[in-house]
Amino acid sequence: MPVRVLAMPPGQFIRSHLRDVGGVDFVQNIHKAYKAYLLVNGMKNGTSRETMSKYIWLANKLGLIVFDHAGPSAYWNAQVNGVRVTSAYRRESRPRAPSPRHYYRLVDENDPRWIRLEASYRESIGIAVAPSLPPVPWEPRPVPVVPEEVAALPPVAVAVPSPPKPKKPKKPKVVKVKKPTPAETAQQMAAPFDARIVKITEALDQLGRTPNIRFADAIEEELIAIGEDAFETAFGKRGIVRDRLIGINTILSRTLDDYPLVKSAMRAMLRETLPARRATAESSFHAALRVVGEDLTGK
Repeated sequence: MPVRVLAMPPGQFIRSHLRDVGGVDFVQNIHKAYKAYLLVNGMKNGTSRETMSKYIWLANKLGLIVFDHAGPSAYWNAQVNGVRVTSAYRRESRPRAPSPRHYYRLVDENDPRWIRLEASYRESIGIAVAPSLPPVPWEPRPVPVVPEEVAALPPVAVAVPSPPKPKKPKKPKVVKVKKPTPAETAQQMAAPFDARIVKITEALDQLGRTPNIRFADAIEEELIAIGEDAFETAFGKRGIVRDRLIGINTILSRTLDDYPLVKSAMRAMLRETLPARRATAESSFHAALRVVGEDLTGK
């Protein structure tokens, strides 16, 4: 059976609602109550506000309801064209005029015209209306009886959901080691040779304070060893790393070219016995040491 047959039409609902609330109510409240009533009975799309106003107008014309009073002017701010109105103000007879709530009172709830509100109004103005159809018989559906065989069946086994699969552990984040730049690599490769050259410089200072032939020979051997090690390390290298190591080998080669002056000046100084001539030879020895030191440091 259609759902609409099970619900009251707007005219009958207006009568029922006014009777339930004490006989007096305003139009918007009646409309909201009818929409809620239709939702309870399965009607999602209720009657519009214009349709409800139409049925209120029909009931008012038939004398089934009458205007009772208007709501307080404070409800709608009591402003008409910027001028505050008096408490006795009523809605003007023009569309969309400012209006408070209009309350209507139920006159006769037993009047048969409530059943067919729109048809009753047409009859009141002399329009012929067809008689209403007889009510549609309706009986509730019988509850189906479950056979005993079906009722005696064993309960259906319910599938037990499988346990959730364990989540795979997240892979540990691999921290990427920053690759050194060519300049940093060249500095690392040259650091041991720079440290050995610093020791040679300190040894030359000590040689200037305490001249010794064997110590001078040991310094010369260390200079040769550093140059050979730098050349072997530079083999197979490229770019800035090779240039840096070859540069160290070049410095040591230049130093070894001037180092025989140190040894010859030192031997001449050690042979002299006269103080004056020894002082002259000593100055030549220190001058040779300064030349070798400048070759090593590049200053």
